[in-house]
Amino acid sequence: MPTLPIWVCTTNIMKYSTFNRLSAALFVTAMFVAIMQARPDNKPAPADIVAKHLEAIAAADVRARIHGTQIKGTVDLTVKQGGVGQSTGRVMMASQGMQNVINLTFDSGEPTTAFAFDGSKVSVTQFRPGRHTPLEHFFAAYPDVVKEGLIGGVLSQAWPLANLAERNPKLEYAGLKKIGGTELHAIKYTPRKGSDLKILLFFEKETFRHVRTEYEQTVYSDEQKRIAGGGGTLPSVQEQRGTPQRLSVREEFSEFRSENGLMLPHRYSFELSLQSQTRPLLLEWVFTLTEFSFNVPIDAKDFSVGGAF
Repeated sequence: MPTLPIWVCTTNIMKYSTFNRLSAALFVTAMFVAIMQARPDNKPAPADIVAKHLEAIAAADVRARIHGTQIKGTVDLTVKQGGVGQSTGRVMMASQGMQNVINLTFDSGEPTTAFAFDGSKVSVTQFRPGRHTPLEHFFAAYPDVVKEGLIGGVLSQAWPLANLAERNPKLEYAGLKKIGGTELHAIKYTPRKGSDLKILLFFEKETFRHVRTEYEQTVYSDEQKRIAGGGGTLPSVQEQRGTPQRLSVREEFSEFRSENGLMLPHRYSFELSLQSQTRPLLLEWVFTLTEFSFNVPIDAKDFSVGGAF
């Protein structure tokens, strides 16, 4: 049997070794790609959640037919900490495009509480000249939550998730959060120009309905926020310098039913909490919404605290 020259054998061995190394490298690369694609911690894109959320309200053509919304109902205010008492009254919510207003009138004869965005600026009532109630304090200190259309969720046409192209916020998926035994998708919302508040939006896993918004900030006494138009500061300046206070506001939405083809909540609660060593505060407003009117012409001047509403 003829013997191959040694250089032929060496060449074949080198080719075989090179082939094996190349095959091994390709195999490892393929496995890495497969593992990355199958990672259990892949996060859903905020855009996908928003798209499903909007469909949960109504189809795009149904939403596009709505221009000018008025919603009326009752409001129950309960002081849970920082005082005692309850009060009942009426609420009126109106929105048109980016404009929105919420007006509260109480049976006890207290002055009307209102906050509004007319398309260019936010206005807030004052309980007395130069003085705000805690609710007025919040909206005067953080007007962007009104300007962004966040307050009231899908009850407002100014809801920013329905106007992403114009609002252009930063949306970041924050995972699944268990609240009250139920897991909800959480999205961190940051306005285009930023915000002092940490804002989280929560959506049901199955229906993608927006059911909760949280606003939070830890404030120190040397970082008091001045109130535009007077009215002091929020939180109170009585605490010792450097004492932290945690401001927390929560909106919750439930009892969804169809109105003019839109799936909307009929119960809306707003809770304001200030955790402080000296003056803790916990207030809750519960709105029961009963009258929904759509495609109602609304004068632009009504979107201010001195308007017709």
